[in-house]
Amino acid sequence: MSSKQHVSPGAKRQKAFRERMAGLGMTIPRIYMAEDEQALVRAFLRRYRSARTEQLIEGMDTANPSASWSMASLHAALQVYADTHGELADLEQHAETATIELALVRYGGRMAQLVVANHEILVATALCKRQAVSDVARFNDACLRLGPTLPLSNVGLVGEYYILFGQLSAHAPLANIVEELDVLGRNTVDALNELSDLIR
Repeated sequence: MSSKQHVSPGAKRQKAFRERMAGLGMTIPRIYMAEDEQALVRAFLRRYRSARTEQLIEGMDTANPSASWSMASLHAALQVYADTHGELADLEQHAETATIELALVRYGGRMAQLVVANHEILVATALCKRQAVSDVARFNDACLRLGPTLPLSNVGLVGEYYILFGQLSAHAPLANIVEELDVLGRNTVDALNELSDLIR
């Protein structure tokens, strides 16, 4: 029998995800917890899982995945959507950085970026510059505590910017991608309200 430890598909996906994020310059903290600590986190998430979170999850279209998006096809689809709806504006495709940038109209024109990479779409928006944080240690701690209350979004650090980001499958229907952008905008407003006393 081989002494090589079996690696589960989930662990392989997690490793691949971390490698992709590291390739984008993103710092993702590793958190190790004992079983009793994990139970406390699960209880916390059950308590703060809001009706809005349940509604978002129920509304996700997972039954009919589309063909895998490329940056060009996603940009074209989002442009058509923006032309017929009022939530998105100012779409630009940046070939040099392989990103799509757009404004979230409902959230004050806040800019968001999408990256199509491998089998995932990364959606992100900036929270603030690291230099604007008055106390980095307290801010980082606040971000970790805030994370579980932000449905479908995570906080990260890319270069000199704190960002809020989420991921979808590259096969996700356009409706899900638009929903993710809306969730990102709402979560950014909520996060900035909670963190405002730590941002100069």
